[in-house]
Amino acid sequence: MQGEPGIGKSALLEEVVAEAAGMVVLRATAIEMEAELAFAGLGELVRPVEHLINRLPSAQARALRTALSLEEGHTPDGLTLGAATLTLLTDAAAATPVLVAVDDAHWMDEASTKALLFAFRRLQAEAVAVLVTARDDEDCPFTAAGLPTVQLSGLEPTAAAALVQRVADVPADSEPFKRLYRETAGNPLALLEAASALPDAQVLDGPWPVGPRLTAAYSARLAALPEASRRALTVAAAAYTEEAAVLTAALRRLTLNVEVLQTLEAAHVIDRSGGKVTFAHPLLRAAAYHMAGAEQRREAHRALAGALTDRTGPVDREQRSWHLAAAAAEADSAAAAALADTAARARDRGALPAAVRAYERAADLSPLPVDRGRHLLAAAEVAQLAGRGDQALTLAETATNATDDATVCAGATGLRSQILLLRQPPRRVHDQLVDMAEGLETAHAVPLLVAAAGAACMGGGIAQARVTADRASAFVRQDGAASFEKPAALMRAHTMMLSGERREAAAVFDSCEKFLTETDPLSIGVEATSFSAMDLMWLERFPAARTLLERAIRSARRIGASERLVPYLTVLADLQLRTGCWDDAYALAGEGTALAAEVGQPVLQAYAISTSARIEAARGRTAECIEHARQFRRLVEGRGADLVTPYMEAAVGLLDLGSGKDSEAAARLHDLQQQVAASGLGEPAVLQHQPDLIEACLAADDPCGAEAALSELMGQVQRAPSSWGQAVTARCRGLIHADEDAYVEALRHHELLPDPFAKARTDLAYGRFLRRGRKRGAARRPLLAARRVFERLRADPWTGIAERELRAAGFETPTRRSHEPVALTERETQVAVLVAKGHTNREVAATLFLSEKTVEYHLSHIYTKLRVRSRVQLASRLAVGTQHPA
Repeated sequence: MQGEPGIGKSALLEEVVAEAAGMVVLRATAIEMEAELAFAGLGELVRPVEHLINRLPSAQARALRTALSLEEGHTPDGLTLGAATLTLLTDAAAATPVLVAVDDAHWMDEASTKALLFAFRRLQAEAVAVLVTARDDEDCPFTAAGLPTVQLSGLEPTAAAALVQRVADVPADSEPFKRLYRETAGNPLALLEAASALPDAQVLDGPWPVGPRLTAAYSARLAALPEASRRALTVAAAAYTEEAAVLTAALRRLTLNVEVLQTLEAAHVIDRSGGKVTFAHPLLRAAAYHMAGAEQRREAHRALAGALTDRTGPVDREQRSWHLAAAAAEADSAAAAALADTAARARDRGALPAAVRAYERAADLSPLPVDRGRHLLAAAEVAQLAGRGDQALTLAETATNATDDATVCAGATGLRSQILLLRQPPRRVHDQLVDMAEGLETAHAVPLLVAAAGAACMGGGIAQARVTADRASAFVRQDGAASFEKPAALMRAHTMMLSGERREAAAVFDSCEKFLTETDPLSIGVEATSFSAMDLMWLERFPAARTLLERAIRSARRIGASERLVPYLTVLADLQLRTGCWDDAYALAGEGTALAAEVGQPVLQAYAISTSARIEAARGRTAECIEHARQFRRLVEGRGADLVTPYMEAAVGLLDLGSGKDSEAAARLHDLQQQVAASGLGEPAVLQHQPDLIEACLAADDPCGAEAALSELMGQVQRAPSSWGQAVTARCRGLIHADEDAYVEALRHHELLPDPFAKARTDLAYGRFLRRGRKRGAARRPLLAARRVFERLRADPWTGIAERELRAAGFETPTRRSHEPVALTERETQVAVLVAKGHTNREVAATLFLSEKTVEYHLSHIYTKLRVRSRVQLASRLAVGTQHPA
């Protein structure tokens, strides 16, 4: 429910709660002062069902207990915490329906809001009702999340008259009531406040108390109270808790008689039931706090901080640190240190936005420039991990302006380079970072040059990247800076790999194996992990690449580092595609696409989309592939991402080839090859488009074009041999020269690769060769093998080609029923992949952050769409790997 102050949101919520007989009611009322306290709202909401936390899956239980400060533990990532909240709600509703009631959600702390929104969006088939109230004049994530919303408006005249009659004798047909109704627009609280102030039913002079003026009316009402009552109210309004014991302890520190609370309760300003002190209305609280002078508010916060001094719980320490900060009129090193400690704990609990705010305030209160810079840099680092790149850039710049400390300046500069690398046009980023590195010491210059080389690679400037990477390595050699040796070497190896120096790159990875397997991926540049994983994939070290990426993903998920998570997800999607785990790849690419859009990484979003498009192209899903191509071009337009653009061109070329548009495929892939050659890309495994170009040229009756493309491919493979390169080169020789030995050689190399699609393409070509040579019996075996793989991958165009070849070989195949009459959604694909791997519904729910009932809901749709009846049939239908991606 949404509406202006006083419109009746809280009253309606109370009515719903009163009518919720037989339901478990979980409720929380957000307080403006508690907005800085991480997970305050979530803790209040779930307190009645805390006993169920231990029944959650272990990872979820740990995450929720850590977030709520019930135990110390590793940082809970936002996804696991959201899933824990969802599972707790659905478990609570297993036996009895649940009502979740949140009042004044616009004031709820951001950490709680994120966890609850995650759960609310995924409630689908559960016995959980949710009612949230928020003001329409406040920014509120709940109202911005697209959830169903009821907009409350004023009462109708008849109902308004009946309400007014409770406090004043004002007839409904009288002029005073008509003006009253006209001025208040039927706002219930405004009606009551104005009507109760009418002397003998006379009309008030001046503006009437409605909307923002209600607070002014409350202030006037509170101003009439005795000074001691107003001081006590200021303390109550300043408190981060409604706990009566804390408030009374603070009042005693101000030598205020606790009996003053009885007076305030008698005046209907506060309520003291249940061991709490609550205000009759949130506007009263706001009025009480803001009508006090600045010194009186600081006095209240000092008293509250003192009342919490002897309490050692993590929530008490957090509240005390914010009270110390609010009590400070100038720089205060003790308050700054307390807030920095609160920020560190918030980061460890996964409350990244709360940590940013605490570090910023700690910087404000720090008397020394170096401490201000250190806290601002910490705030920038946390903001970057939270996916708030723009805020992180601003904080990093502010940190360098705050101090000339070398460590702070170097950290801020390195952080800026990481953010720019993922967000801005690559070539421009390269030039900016190189300029930033000029004149800096090695410790400061090398990280910038490494990131600059990575940006140049993404921009297609491979020669430029090599020069910059060589420069970074030279800095390291000159100064013996061992801590930068491996990242610089890995970036140099990446430029080698792209240039076709495969053996040299492999030697670097041999020397860096321990560094990659033992170093925390979040402690080094994003390019060191994601580019290294790409290189290992191109070097056909698939297990090592997968292990590296899964470690990085776990590390990023653990603290909710969405900014870092995107590149790891997108590269893992590419890896799964190349190893035949197409459904894994499609699910990962979808997640990477959504997350990249959320955190503002258009180039990586385009890369993820290209992976989806390559799968769609192979499966003949023309409309989806073309739509993704359109989105891709919009994302990369004007960004100079020249090494990313070819991925989509290769995908559309494959779509044309599978659709029988041979001339279009040949022309597109020929242009792509020219673009790739101009960029200096010398490793054919990067795009893997050249075999498609050769096949398209042959199908388009252009043998010369095919010969030229084969000659170039053979040259690259001879300089830098790989199993894939040797396999597809031999297949293309067989296609062009009708050489059976070449096909046999190709199949031998394929045995060393986990790429079933590439091998099936060779089986298809070999079977066609045998069939045309009138060796029909021999042709059936490779053709049947190809068809089996194409069917498993649901590569329908290629299945159709294989079946036509089988019929031409005299092997009648049964009419094939479509494997995917309706395409699975991204979420359905994710559920189907895990179920096909043998996971239970509860395990799937925990992995995908869903409830079990929602998994059951999706599974029923999957069975219908794929026309299967069991998990065994589903597993046989999907192209999944033996491992679950992180």
